[in-house]
Amino acid sequence: MMASLKFWFCLLLVLLSFSSSDQARPLAPLLDKSDKKEAMMESAKQVLEASIERQVGKPFETSKRVSPGGPDPRHHH
Repeated sequence: MMASLKFWFCLLLVLLSFSSSDQARPLAPLLDKSDKKEAMMESAKQVLEASIERQVGKPFETSKRVSPGGPDPRHHH
């Protein structure tokens, strides 16, 4: 649970730092800002989707376990 909160906090800080970077002098003035923001948002989206998949799991994931066919007599002494 705590790791999840740390992830969301870090993601929020990264996104906020990108939004405040408009106030600083751009390192590469030839790059279009909208393309840069689009790429950053796509990257953030991929990170978010991967995190959700790790936390929740893939939908309709089926177990490959096989039932033993009855109670284990050694288990219930």
